[in-house]
Parts: sequence; structure tokens; C-alpha cells
Amino acid sequence: MRKTAYAWCFDHGVMHRFHVGDEPWCTARWVAFTATTAEEAHAAKTEAYGDAYFLDQLPADKQLEVIETSQARRHAK
Repeated sequence: MRKTAYAWCFDHGVMHRFHVGDEPWCTARWVAFTATTAEEAHAAKTEAYGDAYFLDQLPADKQLEVIETSQARRHAK
């Protein structure tokens, strides 16, 4: 069985699942979490970003954090 990576997408407002080792299929603004289940990932997302589903629901400093994380991932390729 392939390992799954979990990431909250602040553009789509949902938890994405990616296969580890594959190119992520979503190119929007998402943040990955170290978790073995979707429930653990959602708990980590809530801990870090609260109840926000979308980027505009975050405080400005957290919005910048998500944007910078997404940009760093794109430029790392």
C-alpha cells in the first residue's frame, strides 16, 4: 500500500490526499501536515490555522505563511 500525505488546501477548502513520491496534483495554496490519518492531519490543521477553510478567513500573518509555503514548494522543483 502506498503512503499518503495529507494537506489542507486553502483555495479549495478541503483536505487533499497525495501519494508520497508522486507529484502533487493540486497547484493551489496548500499546507502539508505530518500525519498518518486524515483525522490527525485535520487536528494539526486546526491547531495551526483554527477553523479557517479558505485563505481569506485567516489572519494576515497566517495568510502570508500559507502563501510563502506554497511559493517555496513551487520554486523547489
